[in-house]
Amino acid sequence: MSKHFSLRAIALPLLAAVALMSACSAPPPPFNATEVPGLKYGYGVELTDTDDKPRRIEDFRGNVTVVFFGFTRCPDVCPTTLMRLRQMRASLGAAATDVKVVLISVDPERDTADALRAYVKHFDPSFIGLRSDTKNLEGMLRAFHSVAVRVPAADGSDYTIDHSSSIFVYDRKAELRLLAEPNMDMTLLAADLRRLVAEGK
Repeated sequence: MSKHFSLRAIALPLLAAVALMSACSAPPPPFNATEVPGLKYGYGVELTDTDDKPRRIEDFRGNVTVVFFGFTRCPDVCPTTLMRLRQMRASLGAAATDVKVVLISVDPERDTADALRAYVKHFDPSFIGLRSDTKNLEGMLRAFHSVAVRVPAADGSDYTIDHSSSIFVYDRKAELRLLAEPNMDMTLLAADLRRLVAEGK
């Protein structure tokens, strides 16, 4: 009887240790947004901020960076998405200081530095506007695997732009980690951003 007790006393701690090791080695739960490890979208593209300073995605290293394409005269998706991103960022609390939201204009012809600055700051003073010149717009879009197509008005007096609406999320190493759609539940996206912020601490 004592021998049986002794073996059991040894076996139980061993089983507990194995269970603990298995728990420690279990992969983390998936993110809510779509994970895209290894994609090199947007790297090396030189853009200009609203102070006419050259900027690249790599310049935001150290922060979690949320990138969205749009333009100041966008009638629906752009303002709605920026408003939702503002609310999402506000929900992050202290983590918000490590999150940058960047709008890249797909309409450099009309989106001057002043116009773009006023537009993004209207939604949140921390938001950043970037633009390319018209000549380099297509190359910039290819680097992000995105599209923007000018659609003339019926009378030819104006135009709008149909463009990619995905949200790109870069981690603190400036590596693209997530893609999200603008209608994603912002509570879930905020949870993803908190995880990415915590990764770098």
